[in-house]
Amino acid sequence: MAEFLVYNKTHWMELPAKDFPELIGYENVRQKIMANEALTLEQSTKALILHQWKYDARYMAGDIVEVRKDGAPRGRLEKTGVDFIRVPIAFEDATQYMAAHEDETDPLKPILLHRRKYRIDMTGVVLTDHEATLTLAEFNNRLKVKK
Repeated sequence: MAEFLVYNKTHWMELPAKDFPELIGYENVRQKIMANEALTLEQSTKALILHQWKYDARYMAGDIVEVRKDGAPRGRLEKTGVDFIRVPIAFEDATQYMAAHEDETDPLKPILLHRRKYRIDMTGVVLTDHEATLTLAEFNNRLKVKK
């Protein structure tokens, strides 16, 4: 059996900023880059592009973060915003769901390996202490390929 670690919280870039609660974190950082007079136009443009790439690569609720063998040591993962979803599938077969999402729209954009290709729709999944077990059919019905 394989265990999928699924991201289950709102990313900080989508939350209200601490210093400007009317802005989300993404917009707050963007405005700080644009307002930084120490940066040249080229440096600020580069910083804005990098910031956009990081935003595009952020984890979103339901993203598969990692696949492990069932019963693997967890360490501090319980406090990091992940749910553990057990699925009766061989670990070797489950590793395909760790594939990176490749974006061909921008040839200069680096491949961001931490952005996964697959997401699980967690709507209606009953979690007990951040854990649940899904049948293979349920897992396949909930599995989405990100665009």
